[in-house]
Amino acid sequence: MPDDIRDAAARPGRTSSRQRPQRRTALALAGAALAAGGAVLWSFVVPDRADIAHGLRAAAIRYGHPAAWALLCLWCLLVAARAPVRARAAAAYAALAAYLAFLAGLLL
Repeated sequence: MPDDIRDAAARPGRTSSRQRPQRRTALALAGAALAAGGAVLWSFVVPDRADIAHGLRAAAIRYGHPAAWALLCLWCLLVAARAPVRARAAAAYAALAAYLAFLAGLLL
């Protein structure tokens, strides 16, 4: 009996271990497409507070949200490419930092 059939028989309702990387890649690419769309959308939709803010605060409000989405897109692409964990973590933390900068500029 082939391994994938034995795996499926042992765990009903689950996919074989050979199908999981394909599903992860497909989900990561779908996430990358959605995140890229979010980055483009938030590049044109800017909160009103960006017009009255100045300097670093205005930059955080205007560019922080699209940067966070772009970095999330990068993270999804790194997951799809099965990049090293350090690279994926760096992209995720950079996205978090960009979003926190956006929130700080918006709320403070």
